[in-house]
Amino acid sequence: MVTVPAPALVTSPSEPLAVKGACPHDCPDTCALVTTVKDGVAIKLQGNAAHPHTAGVLCTKVSRYIERNDHADRLVQPLRRSGPKGTGQFVPVSWDEALDGIVSRLKQLKHPETIVPYSYAGTMGLVQGESMDRRFFHQLGASLLDRTICSTAGGEAMNYTLGGKVGMRVEFFAEARLILIWGSNSIGSNLHFWRHAQAAKRAGAKLVCIDPRKTETADKCDEHIALLPGTDAALAFALMHELIVNDWLDNDYIAQHTLGWDALRERALQWPPSRAAEVCGVPEAQIVALARAYGTTKPAAIRLNYGMQRVRGGGNAARAVASLPALVGAWRERAGGLLLSSSGQFPVDRAALQRPDLLAGRTPRTVNMVRIGDALMGDAAALSNGPPIEAIVVYNSNPVAVAPDSAKVAAGFAREDLFCVVMEQFRTDTADYADYLLPATTQLEHWDIHT
Repeated sequence: MVTVPAPALVTSPSEPLAVKGACPHDCPDTCALVTTVKDGVAIKLQGNAAHPHTAGVLCTKVSRYIERNDHADRLVQPLRRSGPKGTGQFVPVSWDEALDGIVSRLKQLKHPETIVPYSYAGTMGLVQGESMDRRFFHQLGASLLDRTICSTAGGEAMNYTLGGKVGMRVEFFAEARLILIWGSNSIGSNLHFWRHAQAAKRAGAKLVCIDPRKTETADKCDEHIALLPGTDAALAFALMHELIVNDWLDNDYIAQHTLGWDALRERALQWPPSRAAEVCGVPEAQIVALARAYGTTKPAAIRLNYGMQRVRGGGNAARAVASLPALVGAWRERAGGLLLSSSGQFPVDRAALQRPDLLAGRTPRTVNMVRIGDALMGDAAALSNGPPIEAIVVYNSNPVAVAPDSAKVAAGFAREDLFCVVMEQFRTDTADYADYLLPATTQLEHWDIHT
């Protein structure tokens, strides 16, 4: 465990303190936590029973988070590589030795753009993962990173279609009469939404799971539509086709609250259920029945998740699905509409947090994180026609394990001429390639802000 001084949390041995917080995992539930702290150390973690949405219930991973925090395999001191890259051979060094060694190597680089910071969500906080790091690398003039690996396509789909990453409140799903769970294994990855869906089902709502896989969620729904992977847009257009030809539309809502209806209508009419059935691998009758249910049941709600947008054309598929509620006027009712992300409902001044002004007029090149393998191996396009990457600082991420084309990513990290610093809580696939491996704090050991 890493002990971090936190004066406000230091208590006497007889005075444990309950500290409210939020789950650090990249999960839509964002569970509310209560951590008991004694002498500046977290000794107990539980859900916050007073929270109206998560209601004190935690998943197995987070309910045992203190075990992770105190695990014997935690990294607790800096390490320096002592063997070939990728073998995970290190020797312990002091913080002064590690920091002096890192600074010395970075000073030898030809240009600050040859440094790439590589990170994603980490513990999901605005301070630890989305601000102080940006300030540091902006001051250096390092390359910028386009953090596209998770939800960019879906987020942009919501921006283009709804005007922002906004949606219905998750609690209101409990009042819906029809719920389409589209591309989500909610029991495994969105536990508290599932509680609201079950409340709706007990009140008579129909639950339909649209997913290529037969998941536990699909098994618990009233109907499972097992379309082929990557065919979500075709199914959405076929539903629109049926809404149009059967006049299951809210024409007044369309006229007052939408743009581009004529073009969308023309496109949707090109997708009769017979065509979509062939493309999606779903019986035509099932598509027609789903369209009828969606067009005639109110309130109707769609829980969309990020799986569909991680394929070619996935962003446009998300746009097609997100267009459905407006056609039937589902947004008129609080239990109708769609939810992918609600992050746009919590505005953050990112410029104030990340301080792009520290670039001082410089315009470093941008590296797309999903092409890090190509970039490390010298692909000109992946490098934005800039200089080769000579140093990479990895934190809040494990690219050797999660970035696309992992063999190429590993080959890039294995370059002996690449200086690599990794900050981590535990040894990971990426950590094995580090020249310096620095211990990182967990959510229970640092301050942060969550939205």
